[in-house]
Amino acid sequence: ITVAAIAVAGIWVYRKFQETSQVGMQTGQARIDGIRRMVSLCTLEIEDEIALRDSIHGKWLLAKVRLSGEVRFDLEQLEWETRGDTLAVRLPRETVVVREAVSPGDYEIIDTWDDTFFGLGKLTTAEENTLKRRLAARYREEIYRRGYVARARSTALTTLRQLTSALPGSPVLVEDRPPQA
Repeated sequence: ITVAAIAVAGIWVYRKFQETSQVGMQTGQARIDGIRRMVSLCTLEIEDEIALRDSIHGKWLLAKVRLSGEVRFDLEQLEWETRGDTLAVRLPRETVVVREAVSPGDYEIIDTWDDTFFGLGKLTTAEENTLKRRLAARYREEIYRRGYVARARSTALTTLRQLTSALPGSPVLVEDRPPQA
């Protein structure tokens, strides 16, 4: 009798979990509001592992962060004009993108501490995200300072000259403008 009662209870529990695992899970059709295809010339990809040491509201964070970035040029924004028999093409402004890498181990907190009077504050997720955004902004400036953007522009100009040299007809002049930052 005991074995039969345990078997009936087991069957009931099994069916109960089967019902609850299927209830509340529904999928609907996906809806795409719009697609924009961007033709871009990516001339530089960057991966770097750096230390994040920063504070917010007296709370400090020391972490190891892997950042990835790229310098690209939106070819849909190319400017061109005809000057006599010559076609002048101007390389568009660069887009510098810096992202935190998302693979396991790419973000590792080494230490946190609080410098306030009582020292009891814990770093919140919002504060941590603010520190990460500040790091990305500083690293973006560093990309300009190290000359990566200038090198990417040079590579993009060379590639653009090669692409436009195959155009039939009038000669093509490829022009540059100074980097954005």
